[in-house]
Amino acid sequence: MTLEEFNSLMANRSAPVVLVEGTRNLPESDIAKLVQFGKWLAETYPRVIFRTGNAKGSDEAFANGVGEVDPARIQYVVPYAGHRRKAIGHSSYQVALNEMSSLDAARIAERTVKASPQYGEWRVKRDTVPSLRAKMDYILRDTLKVMGALDSKIFQAIAGIFYVNPDDPMKGGTGHTIRVCRDLGVPVAFQDEWMKWPMKHGGAADDQL
Repeated sequence: MTLEEFNSLMANRSAPVVLVEGTRNLPESDIAKLVQFGKWLAETYPRVIFRTGNAKGSDEAFANGVGEVDPARIQYVVPYAGHRRKAIGHSSYQVALNEMSSLDAARIAERTVKASPQYGEWRVKRDTVPSLRAKMDYILRDTLKVMGALDSKIFQAIAGIFYVNPDDPMKGGTGHTIRVCRDLGVPVAFQDEWMKWPMKHGGAADDQL
């Protein structure tokens, strides 16, 4: 996804949702880059709601940048209420997987297995194997981040900004989230793309203010 494509997605939308997240194994040398980019996004696109999973690493760095501008525009999607509570600002919005309606939960589970069939067995055993339940809830949370939930009026994301492991970008929960994005037609950008976007006022991004 280019900056021009991102700008096109943002145009004429009142409160579009953009994912900002990625691998937990964020190199220390890149932390400041993600914080800076999150801050730039929040300043340049004042109508955008930024959604993240509240994980350490990339999620936290992006959110810290957005939070410097407006923490009320951060939407944390978590596996259960209270997850890493201290990392969530008082004015930020929290959405918990375990608070979804039964119908939304079924939709989320179905989309999860559609995007990543390898989790089908986890879904079947989730309620009887405690260790799998915890792991599956994080994967279901990742699905919720992208698709939203109709009953709770949590809207689908329209774009995703990711910091991925360059050696294996489709690994683990981040890879699953990307697959859900692609399955739903949600454009994504990795760091090899968004790090090239001109982060300065007066550039193309400012046309969408």
